[in-house]
Amino acid sequence: MAKKNENKTECKRVPIVAILGHVDHGKTTILDRIREANVQACEAGGITQKISVFTVTPDCEAEDRITFIDTPGHEAFDLMRLRGGSIADITLLIVAANDGVQPQTRESIEIIKNSTTKPIVVINKIDLPGNNLEKIKRELANEGIQVEDMGGDIPYVEVSGKTGKGIDELLDLINLVIDVEGLQKRKDLPKGVMARAIVLESVKEKSRGNVSTVVVTQGCVSKGEYIGYKSNGELKIERVKALVSEEGENIDSFNPGCGGKIIGISELLDLGSDVYILESKDKEVLKELYKEEVKEKDEEEEKEEVVEVKEEGEAPANFFEDEEEEEEEIQEFPVIIKSSSEGSLEALRNSLKKMDIEGVELRIIDSGVGDISMKDVERAQIANAVILGFEVGVEKGVKDIARKNNVLVKTYDIIYKLTEEISDALNLLTIPDETEEEIGNAIVKAIFTLSDGSTVLGNRVQEGKLKRDCKVYIVRDDEIVGEGKIKSLKINKNDVNEATKGMDSGVILDSKVDAQEGDEIYCYKVVR
Repeated sequence: MAKKNENKTECKRVPIVAILGHVDHGKTTILDRIREANVQACEAGGITQKISVFTVTPDCEAEDRITFIDTPGHEAFDLMRLRGGSIADITLLIVAANDGVQPQTRESIEIIKNSTTKPIVVINKIDLPGNNLEKIKRELANEGIQVEDMGGDIPYVEVSGKTGKGIDELLDLINLVIDVEGLQKRKDLPKGVMARAIVLESVKEKSRGNVSTVVVTQGCVSKGEYIGYKSNGELKIERVKALVSEEGENIDSFNPGCGGKIIGISELLDLGSDVYILESKDKEVLKELYKEEVKEKDEEEEKEEVVEVKEEGEAPANFFEDEEEEEEEIQEFPVIIKSSSEGSLEALRNSLKKMDIEGVELRIIDSGVGDISMKDVERAQIANAVILGFEVGVEKGVKDIARKNNVLVKTYDIIYKLTEEISDALNLLTIPDETEEEIGNAIVKAIFTLSDGSTVLGNRVQEGKLKRDCKVYIVRDDEIVGEGKIKSLKINKNDVNEATKGMDSGVILDSKVDAQEGDEIYCYKVVR
């Protein structure tokens, strides 16, 4: 068995290249050029919304294979970008020539700075007219990214994903950086472990069950071997049932640095977690692997707690006093969210949690991967919740049941459309309720038409008062025949703000009404 482990780790590792950058800066278009596929045309809204991995052979030689990880650019997918960037040997920072440095560009730069990955700056869309490439280089320099022709040491290339210009130079540059810098060093695999892989995505498919996209960081992953992982705090070991390439072909193994899909694991593998190929079903080996991981996680959480206390800068007693003083009525907006994958579910969850609207709390009462089901509707009915689906369908008969039970079900294919619509709904909840309060009434005594076509309702105030800018209803025989707002109020040709009981006045409304002598005018103010 030891010999098997040794042979596997001796396989030459394929370089891993992550693609980072702002949404719509052309990351997927560049990769389409590299692998001669048209992936972006199939993406909803033309933007990447899931992480993907594939290995290419640019020069048709096995020695030159490269694994690319394509990450979404929208701000909702920040954790996907972090995972992709953290395991890469090289990171391509894509910046659109017509847009420059943007929020997710800066976030990508932080990922690069906080990792050991080697960056290459790729300025895309150079085919568009009016580009100021020098300005973009200065913007990058201001963010701490100094390209070589600006006196720095970061390689740089100009490309057009649309026309293909510069793509060959980009591939040559990737190979050059690998030759000069080498690949990231990995820790030796422990005894009893033949391979390690990181989980980038997990989905639940009707035909194949649980499917996880992984990149092998060490060793080789083969069909039929034991895979060890952790799910909901429980250690599990089972056989690898099937392996599928990103192109959908069944294969026998993934070499180090390569990626693809593991099919048929009994649980959805946790995103960002390590999984291991083991020599046997010995759980003691797995326990040792995760013991160190748990220890490191606990230490990180302790540090975060200390930082939070320091940032708060208040004694506990003061904290509770403020909490009592600032207590106010909060409106809840309960939701159930369903998504096509663990990655997009995570992105959606984080986006919704970031919505900070005073007086409203968005509460996620349940979430999961897969189509919207009867169980979701039942839960939503109990909690008076809205069901939000992202890249999922609705099981047969569920829509009708939801409609009968007044459960709102909304599905989306583009994440920013979902977040925008929910943000609008939350803001509507902050608008206070309005009621109308009667402040007076009058009776129409005469009607005049001015030279500009305006109609003047001559009246006498019966009760209360008429007030300029207040809403009025014209009533005849107990029926409303017109309404509007008092635009002008005059007494003896003088403009006034109000006319009180017993006064004669002339009223002009902001809307045309078919009034008659004897009609009643009821005046209201709006109370919030």
